[in-house]
Amino acid sequence: MTPPRLFWVWLLVAGTQGVNDGDMRLADGGATNQGRVEIFYRGQWGTVCDNLWDLTDASVVCRALGFENATQALGRAAFGQGSGPIMLDEVQCTGTEASLADCKSLGWLKSNCRHERDAGVVCTNETRSTHTLDLSRELSEALGQIFDSQRGCDLSISVNLQGYCASLFAILLPQDPSFQMPLDLYAYAVATGDALLEKLCLQFLAWNFEALTQAEAWPSVPTDLLQLLLPRSDLAVPSELALLKAVDTWSWGERASHEEVEGLVEKIRFPMMLPEELFELQFNLSLYWSHEALFQKKTLQALEFHTVPFQLLARYKGLNLTEDTYKPRIYTSPTWSAFVTDSSWSARKSQLVYQSRRGPLVKYSSDYFQAPSDYRYYPYQSFQTPQHPSFLFQDKRVSWSLVYLPTIQSCWNYGFSCSSDELPVLGLTKSGGSDRTIAYENKALMLCEGLFVADVTDFEGWKAAIPSALDTNSSKSTSSFPCPAGHFNGFRTVIRPFYLTNSSGVD
Repeated sequence: MTPPRLFWVWLLVAGTQGVNDGDMRLADGGATNQGRVEIFYRGQWGTVCDNLWDLTDASVVCRALGFENATQALGRAAFGQGSGPIMLDEVQCTGTEASLADCKSLGWLKSNCRHERDAGVVCTNETRSTHTLDLSRELSEALGQIFDSQRGCDLSISVNLQGYCASLFAILLPQDPSFQMPLDLYAYAVATGDALLEKLCLQFLAWNFEALTQAEAWPSVPTDLLQLLLPRSDLAVPSELALLKAVDTWSWGERASHEEVEGLVEKIRFPMMLPEELFELQFNLSLYWSHEALFQKKTLQALEFHTVPFQLLARYKGLNLTEDTYKPRIYTSPTWSAFVTDSSWSARKSQLVYQSRRGPLVKYSSDYFQAPSDYRYYPYQSFQTPQHPSFLFQDKRVSWSLVYLPTIQSCWNYGFSCSSDELPVLGLTKSGGSDRTIAYENKALMLCEGLFVADVTDFEGWKAAIPSALDTNSSKSTSSFPCPAGHFNGFRTVIRPFYLTNSSGVD
């Protein structure tokens, strides 16, 4: 290749690719100072979700691109929908960062967004000082910074109530067992364009979806809200069959069109239902016969998943078995979950393990046992699950042990390494069912007074963090939704196996 040709190839590549991770550009704005925000990471451009998107975040983009400030922080794909991955979500900048990559966020490629939520900006070269007062922080300190930094009279003060309002809404959402208040707050968030409140409502409704389906307000849940909830993997329900039956009941009262209901049924994960459950749908659902063709198509897809080894499905059907359709949600039925409590002295129908202060471990099994005063015990539950949701694995069982670990000594007793600042934690151990094609994304649900799910955490290294039930200004994180009792009355662990293998990598 001649040197001039090499030069032109270099220009072409430089014009279409970022130089470094974190590089940013504006697209489809019709002018150089505005457009959809795109950021470069690992060889490709992607977009940014508009969750929590504000002028501070937009100003970081504008200044990185050579402008002085941002005049608008836009969402809802104001400059059209982008392509490629959603690179960042829940970006929260302080305003001093060189790139959005340096701001707080969920992390690279971690998002529940779609491209209709792509963020955009309008930049300007006007010079001004912008200061934000966050009423959740020290007001006097913020005012002092404002007066210390004044240069001339061009001073803009933006009062940010988001932090305070988010805390208030997190308290209000669980207070109405009829679920009318969460639905009203969600409607308000959509009407006002409050992305933070909308996200908070969706999270609460997803974790407490089982209670929502049994509540007085269930028949009046808007169709557009269900369209956002049903694709989520963090939906906590007893089973996929229970979810489908709830949608069937909802369809009796909601005046949704045939197409809208069909769109909701499309979001049901039929492969997560067993063959006998699939067969019985025609007898148990009113929706079946009005959407017969769709149910038959989905049932066939599910039966292939249950009866054909995944290698053949991937090779001959081209299926990507790592897609959400083939992965479980948070299923709370006994088939996939177990419960322990942090009760101080007794537990019902669970195995209790006591640690003598002067001797070895002594194990008891009883419906109810009052511990002697010189013994310590740790709530403990042994249970079994199928190795995988596919019917091919129904006879292959995996044994699990779940234990509540409140002390360093309890961690040591069960072979866990814990630090004092992370206690208490939940510990989980697994035996049997080893398969290199199956992985687990297990979850722990924090239950408040048996009324609502206050938080959900991941098992990392076979331990799940237990956040503080209330904001105590400690080093531990606070639960997403405060528990008025000041502590959680129990914890449910949910086992979530899925295929690791992508169709593109199967021999």
